[in-house]
Amino acid sequence: MSGDEQRIGDYRVICDMSGFKCWASETVIQWNGLRVLRRFADVRNPQDFLKGVPEGRPPQNTRPEPTDTYQVGLVNPATDL
Repeated sequence: MSGDEQRIGDYRVICDMSGFKCWASETVIQWNGLRVLRRFADVRNPQDFLKGVPEGRPPQNTRPEPTDTYQVGLVNPATDL
């Protein structure tokens, strides 16, 4: 590009990605607000648009775990049947 070249209705900008001086009509504004040449344009990742799935309702009438009970003393399996 020569310095004396002019285009009616267009103006010069600096590409935020490459630093090249170019015409505004040759650039695009990306999703993150940067003005870049079309060849350097970055497509936004589709993962940015995913939405979480809400969890279901908690179960009704839940009860806390009962305390542990221990048997004290000798246990003879042959006689306890």
